[in-house]
Amino acid sequence: MKSTFVFLLSSAFAFSSFGQSKEEAIRKTLNERYESASFDFRNLLIAQPTNGELYFFCGDNYYYWGKQESDNLTQDSAMAIFRRGIEVAPTNPMNYVGLGRSAWQKGDEAMATNQFNKAIEIMNAKSNKVDKAVQQVAYLKMAETLIQSEKKKLSDAYNYINLALKLNDKNPEVYIQLGDYHSENDGIDLSNAIRYYNQSASIDPTNTRVLLRKGQLYVKVKSWDDGLNNFNAAIAADPNFAPAHREKAELIYLAGRYKQAVESYAKYLELNNSCRVGQRYASFIFLTKDYAKAITELEKWLPCNRDNTVLYRLLGYANHEVGMSDVAMKNMNEFFVRAEKNKSPKIIGSDYAYKGKILSKMGQDSLAVVEIEKAIAMEGGYPEGYGEIAMIYSKLKNNGKAAEWFQRKIDKTTGTEIDYFLLGQSHYFNKNYAAADTAFAMTTKAYVDGFFWRGRANKNLDNQENPIGLAKPYYEEYIKAISGDPAKIEPNRKNLIESYSYLGVLYAKQDNLLCAKAAWMKVQELDPENITANQVLEDKEVIGLTGVPCDLFAVPTE
Repeated sequence: MKSTFVFLLSSAFAFSSFGQSKEEAIRKTLNERYESASFDFRNLLIAQPTNGELYFFCGDNYYYWGKQESDNLTQDSAMAIFRRGIEVAPTNPMNYVGLGRSAWQKGDEAMATNQFNKAIEIMNAKSNKVDKAVQQVAYLKMAETLIQSEKKKLSDAYNYINLALKLNDKNPEVYIQLGDYHSENDGIDLSNAIRYYNQSASIDPTNTRVLLRKGQLYVKVKSWDDGLNNFNAAIAADPNFAPAHREKAELIYLAGRYKQAVESYAKYLELNNSCRVGQRYASFIFLTKDYAKAITELEKWLPCNRDNTVLYRLLGYANHEVGMSDVAMKNMNEFFVRAEKNKSPKIIGSDYAYKGKILSKMGQDSLAVVEIEKAIAMEGGYPEGYGEIAMIYSKLKNNGKAAEWFQRKIDKTTGTEIDYFLLGQSHYFNKNYAAADTAFAMTTKAYVDGFFWRGRANKNLDNQENPIGLAKPYYEEYIKAISGDPAKIEPNRKNLIESYSYLGVLYAKQDNLLCAKAAWMKVQELDPENITANQVLEDKEVIGLTGVPCDLFAVPTE
């Protein structure tokens, strides 16, 4: 979001009759403390009800406030104040400029042009002497409107700036506007914009707005470090310059450094304790994945503006993450009702996905699959959904459908070893052993368990009465990998017992009793109470075996 701010008047702009209170109110607008500034301006107008300039700055505060929050009611308030200013001071050009600014922002170009022309007519009237400082503010405000609004008219803006320049070429505000013009007009060429911003800074080295503008310019062309350096410089020059903290927070947020973004936004909230800022701050906390704290802040700030539909989305997501499924569903339902009614914000894949995950948590798995399928079908897709649906079917022990969805995930995304592993297990439990073996074969470089599961699959593919040992090489690879590391034996004890037991049975069926005995001794070592191992090893024929002890892994497979 582009920053917009009122001009803090330099000595060339000062109107000595206003006093410090008016200047303090303008500084609050500059720091985006719109609520507090409006209170100050109302008090000033009570004392000076016919002061046209005060009406303009009061309305301008509402103009910036409404523009930043995309709030039509606040924009309407600005227009009402400008109209009142025209009534009490019809020969002052400022409120015509203000009314034109608001009209342009609302998309009424004809009305805006008409009001700007009235202001210019008043300034050029020989019978109505208008101070040059007032004229310069008027031209710069008109130029800013045509540069900063969504619909731009840069050629007219440039003409207004040049008219302002002729009135006072020592005013740093003129060069900020020239920098803004070139920032919008010159594409990726920053040279002219930077030159004029630097010229403004040479006139007023303490001007934090110049540093802010330069930072925004660098961010615009994705020169992130230069942008951050300028925001930090603005903060160093004035720690209470709120917009710099906001822009820094937004930049750090784009970099995915959410915890640092929260810190910067917390400072902005401290300087601008408003509903809008508080709700944005709560949104940033959600991104840090501190869901419990996010819920606290979201619930704290939601009542001040329940029309912020995004907050219901975030509450739904966060409540799901902390296991509060009923509350999560209530918030997601509220989000969908509001978003569909207002056509804003745009419903995205993760909205359906979270609703699906919540439904699954509540045991409504069939409905969950429907919602996640909607997420997948959305523009841009939701690739995580394939795996989520597969896991739902796995939970339901519908292994055929689980395998189908794991395969879809692999086909639609870059399949990972874990995807193939889960696919293999689904095929295995669905008794599709050949497909299981093929899937597990893709996992053995990353997972030792892949050998174990290949062993299981091939054991079932082998002749059960007269096995040829299809599973043997895989169980052996598993045993070698695990038994070579003492730390791995305990967590894999059960699978090791199964692997050695397979070898014991296989060797016995192949009449290789020495190796059968060696395998069952390994089973007994791992599980002294193992009934089968104890029975085999207590058999008289096995006890009486003589010959060279079997090296399990040196025996030919046949």
